[in-house]
Amino acid sequence: MLLSDLAGLCGAKEAWVGLVSDSQGVREERTAKGNYVIPEVRAAQLSDPVTPSLILITAPAAVGKTTAARYLSHTLKAPVLDLSTLHVGSNTLEGALWKSMGAGPSGRFVEEMKAGRATLIIDALDEAEIRSGQANFHAFLRGVAETAADMSGRPAMIMLSRAESARSLTDLFNERSIQYSHFEILPFGRTQAESYLDDRMAEVYTAAGKDAVHRRFVTPYEKARDTLFTLLSSVISDADSDIWGNPSVRDFLGYAPVLDVAAEFLAVDNFTTLHREFSSSGAAEGTAHWHLVAQVIDHLLVREQDKFVTQFTKTAEFEVIGDRRLSLALYTPEEQCTRLLDYVEKVSTPVELPAHLPERLRDAYEVAVSSQLVNHPFLRGSEWFNVIFRDYVTARSLASVNMGGDSGASIRSRLLSSEWKHSPMFAYFTHALTRVEGVPVSTCHSELFGALYESFKSMCVAGDTLHFTAGRTGNRLYSGFAVLSRRQENTSLTMGPLTFTSFEGTLSLTFPRELSHAEIYEVPEVMLGGEGSSFKFGPSVYIACQDLLVTAKDVQVFGTGDDSETPVLLNVSNLISDNVKIRIESTHLHILCDELSYPWSQYQKKLNPSALHSSAREASALYLEMRRIVLRFKDAKKGEAALYQPFVDNLIIGENRRARTALEFLESIGCVELRNSMYLLDLTEFAKLGISRPQLRELEMSPAVTSLSQRLFEFASRRR
Repeated sequence: MLLSDLAGLCGAKEAWVGLVSDSQGVREERTAKGNYVIPEVRAAQLSDPVTPSLILITAPAAVGKTTAARYLSHTLKAPVLDLSTLHVGSNTLEGALWKSMGAGPSGRFVEEMKAGRATLIIDALDEAEIRSGQANFHAFLRGVAETAADMSGRPAMIMLSRAESARSLTDLFNERSIQYSHFEILPFGRTQAESYLDDRMAEVYTAAGKDAVHRRFVTPYEKARDTLFTLLSSVISDADSDIWGNPSVRDFLGYAPVLDVAAEFLAVDNFTTLHREFSSSGAAEGTAHWHLVAQVIDHLLVREQDKFVTQFTKTAEFEVIGDRRLSLALYTPEEQCTRLLDYVEKVSTPVELPAHLPERLRDAYEVAVSSQLVNHPFLRGSEWFNVIFRDYVTARSLASVNMGGDSGASIRSRLLSSEWKHSPMFAYFTHALTRVEGVPVSTCHSELFGALYESFKSMCVAGDTLHFTAGRTGNRLYSGFAVLSRRQENTSLTMGPLTFTSFEGTLSLTFPRELSHAEIYEVPEVMLGGEGSSFKFGPSVYIACQDLLVTAKDVQVFGTGDDSETPVLLNVSNLISDNVKIRIESTHLHILCDELSYPWSQYQKKLNPSALHSSAREASALYLEMRRIVLRFKDAKKGEAALYQPFVDNLIIGENRRARTALEFLESIGCVELRNSMYLLDLTEFAKLGISRPQLRELEMSPAVTSLSQRLFEFASRRR
């Protein structure tokens, strides 16, 4: 049903009461709001068959409760008691009416309410709780309950609040057997959202001193608008012909603050150009919509801060000892994120209170924040509204300068635990929030690379392959992520490559569950597994590191059944594990290490690294890099294999100096040629080296391999 249907259930007056004062929290909305989009409501609890004494309307933050109160006031000729402007207590209801209407009219109005011939609208219950404190707020609710107990006939009160603040009220009504019906305002549907967006854009244009261009160029505007809706909805689900039919998409796209930000994006002079930008911006990386969503969520956090500050600075405690210069430091987006993680995920992290907040004000501040937090727009009860907000809060917390040391470690540990259900959103938000403008690299702790891997992996569907590379450059690690899709004989890069670098001095990697299609080189420490779980190797994994720590209970190695797949190769100085079981679904597990005990020893190739002198070690390392590159090439036409040049440069090689040297060597001897954004491998020229690709795969150390390794070493020496 619509809100207008709900208004029809209540008592409407034929004329306004008339106010002698509008400074006591009571107002009359005598002017209708132009182009108001009447929202849908859903019954959460009905008092049928008994007629309710009052109606409770709840909605998440920013859904439009105050606008709904104005609409109801105008429709029913009903006064609005706006609690956002008052300090409430036990006699607030009667006192506010008496001061606003005068003694006689207020008494008559209350009698008409009790008979069901008039309605009072009470707005902003949640804000009253912050401003007045819980004790005074509960005293006010008891007064409301006493008044409601005397009512009969039609509902005579309509109360609007966020859901969490309404719980105290519903508990009290149930305790005193007061009949009420509870309705929830739903997010906009498609038609409502389009109408709301049209009005908001007109307001944006007017504020900029321009005409409403979208009403003159309707077709290109609607095309740009629908493309934007599709971009935003793709964050939540795959593209669908009816995106509004998905409840999760509707909850997000129909959320008024999301539409407010969309209006700012769409209010341009040329919609054709904007549509082209929406269609192409970030297409290579697949990130355009994620940056847009990050801006929307940031807008919500700032709005929530403004709302809290408005109420808290009017509390009695703040007015006595507070300093208005504190306003910008109160309930910041970073503080909100920290508190939300603690509230929902139970990640205990210390909250940085504003440095200049007086000691005597801190208890009052904590109480006010506790009241505000449970009504946060990112929450539904004690859980997240959706995974979008969870992942944004987590990524922003980790990007905060205050989230170092044990606090950051607690969140990273949570992300790498078996309890965390990954989505692509965390990785995209981390990329968006830690990227410096103009620099194509995002920065985070190296331990997050494993969480980013899990996050990007969760976006892959049948036919998709996530490719990951990581390596050391100086005192940092660099990593790259890309998704390659093979569907219906077509191959395309659907995401990335996205590049991340680690904080200075963070040089360890942790992968909790699995690893496939990965290249890791010159990393001091790699850890596989977590919380005693199994660890799964897929095909095409190369790890070259100092220490490989296996904490999983068992290691499983799987192949694809494709004989051309690149095996799993672990080239490590130390392999550390305890009581690990190994299950091999593929024969392609090779380990190079100085010393290995059972059960790892059966997978070690017959190459003794400790017997090699330094130059031979470097030659062997260069050969392994060349081997890794050659095995990546896929047969193209007769006598040639091919690889996409950006894929090679950004992922297979990246910052790996040995891999770059190996590729340049292959180019110098005529085995590899760059042509039209493709690296082409001449199979005939490569065969002249005396090494077949099957021999490369099996790591046969033949005389030809030894000779080629030496040539690689000499080539690298000349280039230094």
